[in-house]
Amino acid sequence: MKLFGTDGIRFVVVPEKAKGEEEIIYSPELIYKIALASSCVLREGRYVLVWDTRRSSLSITSIFGGVLSSLGYDVILGGVLPTPSVSAIVLSLGFDGGFSVSASHNPPHFNGIKFFKKDGFKADKELEEKIERSFLAQNSSLNLKFADLVFNPELVRNTYKSFVLSFFREKFLSGVKVVLDCSNGSTYLVAPEIFEELGANVKKIGCEPNGENINVGVGSEEPSRALSEEGDFKIIFDGDGDRVLIGDSEGNLFDGDHILSLLALFMSKEGTLKWGVVGTILSNSALEIFVRNLGLNFERVDVGDRNIAYRMKNLGANLGGEESGHIILSDILPTGDGIISALKVLQYVIKSGKDIRDLVIKKFYQAKGKIHVSRKKSLDSDEFSSIRKIEEEVKRDGGRVVIRYSGTEPVLRIMVEHEDKSVAEKYKDILVYELRKIFEGI
Repeated sequence: MKLFGTDGIRFVVVPEKAKGEEEIIYSPELIYKIALASSCVLREGRYVLVWDTRRSSLSITSIFGGVLSSLGYDVILGGVLPTPSVSAIVLSLGFDGGFSVSASHNPPHFNGIKFFKKDGFKADKELEEKIERSFLAQNSSLNLKFADLVFNPELVRNTYKSFVLSFFREKFLSGVKVVLDCSNGSTYLVAPEIFEELGANVKKIGCEPNGENINVGVGSEEPSRALSEEGDFKIIFDGDGDRVLIGDSEGNLFDGDHILSLLALFMSKEGTLKWGVVGTILSNSALEIFVRNLGLNFERVDVGDRNIAYRMKNLGANLGGEESGHIILSDILPTGDGIISALKVLQYVIKSGKDIRDLVIKKFYQAKGKIHVSRKKSLDSDEFSSIRKIEEEVKRDGGRVVIRYSGTEPVLRIMVEHEDKSVAEKYKDILVYELRKIFEGI
């Protein structure tokens, strides 16, 4: 059983909605075992625990936090807050680590747990493997050693707010009309408070969570509602606030690649950009060309903000991210924070006096498809030789193909990039058909 995916542990809380043999099904016993396994690996100390607005989150939090506190860990329950707030709290208060109960941008019937270390980074693969081994080898012996389990959302939220606000000039958003789409998720309380404190005239949507509507009809997965609203900027978060998309007054949408190009431009001009930019295998080629034309380095890693963060650390880079809206400004935090990323973009755009659409790259077209898979097959096997021939054909035609398994869903994702939309769509459709033949026998 593989416990960890691309971003922490994820499981299905409504069993009938599971879509594949590799899906982990929630049970109270599962959370108990994860907490027990964590206690065998993590050092005792102080930890913060926050959660999102899913109906299942508080139950999971209660079990997970309760088990840890009964095994000698001091746990502060911080309430509904964005996942990246854990990193900020750990660094601000000198905690030994922290956790977020969330399934990020996924539908309400999923949930999960994300782990953060003392340095504010998400858990590395080595730590995850230790927890996973402990989980699989678990015995029933317990060394009860009761510690504090404290509910203090005011302290945690105020600490996070103060951390964010410390990086921005007071009232720099005065007179700016901002539509905030909080995806009925983790940012619904704290994001409006932060933007209003900086002077923005805020219109809120996706700020009415009911336990079942996180990421439903709103947020980064469905941005059309926010884009249709009137405002100078539309700030669109995902369910746990580690991603952000930005819209302008005319309803144009700018993703993580656009945001990275803007940040690289201004940070290089002011001399604060170090090394260059770290992207992913899905980063648009137009971004790579733009960054290199600035005289900077560009490197791709596998998908996931954790992969980006650790590569940035190794290279000494301070800017990285991915198209989905994870943006890492490591001089501030070593993880993606949607609120901070959005504020940095607005800071630069307002200072420039230009429209955001005039400050970002024009991307090559990317045609995207996916197929559901009940079981993974090796993409390097002979069974996929026909797929490799198509990939080579696309490359000769001036394009690029990325085929990968999702780390959060039971799907195989296909991306074909080309300057010509019709060419990209043609090859994407061919690849989807050929892959369905392999996986579904059509």
